[in-house]
Amino acid sequence: MRLPAKRLALLSLATFLSAGFTAVASAQVAIPRSPNGVQAYFTARTGPNAVLVVWRQTEVETDSVWTGYRVRRTIKGITPTPFELIGEYRARDRVTQACLALARPCDLSQFHFYGRGLFFRGFRNNLASGKYIIDYPPGAAVDSCDSCWVFADQGNLGGFTSFYAITSIDTLHLTASDFTEGPIDPSQIVTVQPSDQPASNLEQVAVVPNPFRGSAEWDPAPGEHRVHFIHLPARSTVRIFTSNGDLVRVLTQNPNANPGGLTGDLDWDLKNADGRKVVSGIYIYQVESPQGHHIKGHFVVIR
Repeated sequence: MRLPAKRLALLSLATFLSAGFTAVASAQVAIPRSPNGVQAYFTARTGPNAVLVVWRQTEVETDSVWTGYRVRRTIKGITPTPFELIGEYRARDRVTQACLALARPCDLSQFHFYGRGLFFRGFRNNLASGKYIIDYPPGAAVDSCDSCWVFADQGNLGGFTSFYAITSIDTLHLTASDFTEGPIDPSQIVTVQPSDQPASNLEQVAVVPNPFRGSAEWDPAPGEHRVHFIHLPARSTVRIFTSNGDLVRVLTQNPNANPGGLTGDLDWDLKNADGRKVVSGIYIYQVESPQGHHIKGHFVVIR
């Protein structure tokens, strides 16, 4: 059975890392287990394009070799090395809960930034205006979770697909001059594409990249090209025309299209209504909000 290209890429990355970690491990040093149930969300409450990585795995913390966590991330088309280390928590570090609706630590006296990423032990205030900020646990979200871990990544990039993995570490034993680290579990790699939330007006609508030159870093695969309409009002209609005024495509923005959170983005695959790739040229777009307001602009496609 052939695996989808995206899944195969994830497995290749994880296999590479897992092999690297285990090949250098001493036979006398036990490898700590890594958590499962990992999820990733983006939310404007914690900063532009901020991502919250959440997991709950108290079982691994009972292991004698567990003394912390690491967060690793790949930004597709940007990160030079797969799953770079972006955060590390050691069991002796002092952390507090994340008050999500307030976008801050719940108890500042029990919070300290160690320069290895923003870790929180548990979260509260997940409800805001009657809606959950993050859907955790998925499909049965709660307002607070004392046993959950939260890592706030404020260094992500909007519009780019990112892969996250959480590993456990043993800070008491060294492997190849580093803390002993558990392997990345391919089944626990989570994907998220941060974006801004739907806009309240049409003033900031834009197309990126503009001009489009043959490809974009966020293209899902070779030959599959995308431009993004950003800062759109929820459920607005986008009409794309040639410079001669011929209608090319009609698209509707879906604020729930991104599983990581509400989005004001909309991508176009550079194909017309018949599924054929468009040619190089200047294109006109018209955005109509659900309230009937309009705005026009143009962008350039260079094949």
